[in-house]
Amino acid sequence: MCLHPASAGFLYAVRSGGPIVNADAFRMNRFTLRFAGADVEAAFAEEQARKAVRPVRIALACLGALSVGNYVLTIHVFKSIVVGIGALNTLLYTIALLVVYAAGYALTYRPVFLKRQQLIMFLFACLISVGIARWSARLPLEVLESRGFTLMLGYTFFIYSVIRLRFPQAMLAGWLGAAFFVGYLFGLDLMGPTAAGRTAFILGMANCGGMLICYQMDVSARREFTAMRLLDEERERSERLLLNILPAPIAERLKSSEESIAEHSDGVTVLFADIVGFTPLSASKTPQALVELLNRIFSEFDALADAHGLEKIKTIGDAYMAVAGLPEPWPDHAPRAARMALAMHDAIARVAAQTGEKLALRIGLHSGPVVAGVIGRRKFTYDLWGDTVNTASRMESHGVPGAIHCTEATATLLQEAFQLQARGAMEIKGKGEMRTFLLTSATSGAAPRPPG
Repeated sequence: MCLHPASAGFLYAVRSGGPIVNADAFRMNRFTLRFAGADVEAAFAEEQARKAVRPVRIALACLGALSVGNYVLTIHVFKSIVVGIGALNTLLYTIALLVVYAAGYALTYRPVFLKRQQLIMFLFACLISVGIARWSARLPLEVLESRGFTLMLGYTFFIYSVIRLRFPQAMLAGWLGAAFFVGYLFGLDLMGPTAAGRTAFILGMANCGGMLICYQMDVSARREFTAMRLLDEERERSERLLLNILPAPIAERLKSSEESIAEHSDGVTVLFADIVGFTPLSASKTPQALVELLNRIFSEFDALADAHGLEKIKTIGDAYMAVAGLPEPWPDHAPRAARMALAMHDAIARVAAQTGEKLALRIGLHSGPVVAGVIGRRKFTYDLWGDTVNTASRMESHGVPGAIHCTEATATLLQEAFQLQARGAMEIKGKGEMRTFLLTSATSGAAPRPPG
């Protein structure tokens, strides 16, 4: 196998961490043009078969019309042919051709056509070549070369350009047809050595020209296929990146409109989490080790957000922010956030046990109205604004290491399904005196419900 120059330029794109597509699978054999990857070749064959259905139907319909036209001309104009063949034989040959064309047309509506399109059209091409040779053998000698040869010459170009055979199949069908035509007529002594040689040379040249045309057509089709696959991969990659930045409903709205996106919600629960003692921890680690640890922790939190139906908003240093109830509204937003907060403590304890690090979280929860949306034209982010966000942040900063600190508004929404411990009235920076609670556990029957 070798990389064909026509496809080399399409196999350079890479995604983070590796190639977008398997470049080796898209390598083409220089002679057969087949892709190295069996799956890629099968996908290309199926796509080309679907594209060929309509042109093949048109070609078969045109062939049927030409056969009828040829019959009319033969009967009324080329009467010497009728004398040589016979009116009945001329009619029977025309009917036989129409039956073959009709059968081929009907076959294009069957699923087997898509699976075996190349084999079917190859056999069809060979069958028509045999029919032309046999029909030519019945022509009078004075019109054999002008009529039979001209028909075979035209059909040779038809094989390479119209019936949508790929290069190897078209080449085989073209040369077999030419060889059978010359050999059959020469074997019946209807052509002398000179006429046979001349006919073979001209049909050979026609095949060479047809091969060149078909080769370029096949190369172009495969280049287009490769480029579209790369484009699809890039589109999917962009889609994945966008969905990693923005919630799916917001991403769809952003793609369909250039206007700023903002919406108000009366009922959400905002969660803030912060790693206790992160500053001294960061001073004792290399940058690589610190990033790997944070990535491990926040990846655990991302999985929990997906499991409990929260939307991750952002991370700021060692702080993690998420919201329940946006962009999809949840009537049980507070219980969802509470279950995730409890699971986050379990996750941080698990990471601490596995890494040997002393890790703990402070988590704050508050429920209330917010404004959410995407603003700006560069580096889009989905964010929240409002007093609810500030209050949830204060719950985290005024919380207890290893505990979940929540406001009275959130506690009211959780009291039936969770164990809460009152902290009483306390002074909260920027908020004044507030009654707050510690969420300690979920009561029986408070098992998490999957999102949606």
